[in-house]
Amino acid sequence: MVLSYYVIRLFYPALWHLHRLLRRRTLVVLYCDDPFDLALFENVGKHLKKIPVVAKNRKVKQKLEERGCFGALLMPVFPDGVIMFRNMAWKFPCSRIVKIGFEHGAYNFKRFSKAQYYNMFTVFFMTSRHDVERLRRHGVIKAEAVGFPKIDGAFDGSITKDQREEISAGLKLDPEKKTLLFSATWDGSGMSAVHLWYDRIGELADTYNVLVTLHPWVSDSYRTALRGDDRVHFIEDDVLLPYIMVADVCIGDTNSLIAEFCLLDKPIITFRCAATARTLADVVELIEKVSLRIDRFEEVAPAVSDLIANPARHNAARREATAIFFDAPDGCSGKRAARRIIELIPQMAP
Repeated sequence: MVLSYYVIRLFYPALWHLHRLLRRRTLVVLYCDDPFDLALFENVGKHLKKIPVVAKNRKVKQKLEERGCFGALLMPVFPDGVIMFRNMAWKFPCSRIVKIGFEHGAYNFKRFSKAQYYNMFTVFFMTSRHDVERLRRHGVIKAEAVGFPKIDGAFDGSITKDQREEISAGLKLDPEKKTLLFSATWDGSGMSAVHLWYDRIGELADTYNVLVTLHPWVSDSYRTALRGDDRVHFIEDDVLLPYIMVADVCIGDTNSLIAEFCLLDKPIITFRCAATARTLADVVELIEKVSLRIDRFEEVAPAVSDLIANPARHNAARREATAIFFDAPDGCSGKRAARRIIELIPQMAP
């Protein structure tokens, strides 16, 4: 357990009980460790009563305001219930608080946190029964599968053809060119390949439309370099699904967006990354099956040409992987999660 947990829990329960005595109404909050969490909650929150947002710190609060979310509270807060897309129930160390957690990515592409972190939740929602079983073998008893609310828009009709065309027009994509979407996980994890391509992907722009998205924690040096390259389109939007739908070929490393690439049956190229303490062998095996693997940037262009000529090469493997990554990708994951939340906190009914 992190050291700050032991410090917080010395005073937090007593303060929680004091706040509960003074508070007339039930308080449920959305905890945002990163502004991206707000986008993850969207397809759940629309089926619930509106709740306050709590920012991790002033920096996150400022970023939330830049996205139009004003009035966020700052830690510490003392709610009756908390919803989060992080494994941080320890920040609310009172057994009376209903703690509801979600995965912030599809499936779990990196080594799991300790079981005790998950078991501090009242319930922790996973994207599939397969992921729940992985956690149970890990000693977690609080996991339940609801699907992945983030991808509901691909199936409930909310991401329309007109919207996708509007994105293409807004980015001024050349309709005569195929579109590549580059993505990377956090470089601090040791499982990212961003360093292999961030300063060279502009070389592909003569032949392809090039889109780029990065994990929110990727180092500013890479982010700044890519934003400054006017040959590529750096995606600032937190909602990436429409951009994946626009792409013809998706390129990644060990990032969980690979699950979404499979879901939308996009041809995938992945950079091999050296194994780290966080690497999961079963995930690497899945990535090997669903994508064309490369080691160097020089291999990107030939791999893209290969997949454009043979887009169905990994179709069967992607379908099999999708069944592992997601339960019922039917556009109703957010609604299912909301129903379960209302069971636990009836005051959340809209």
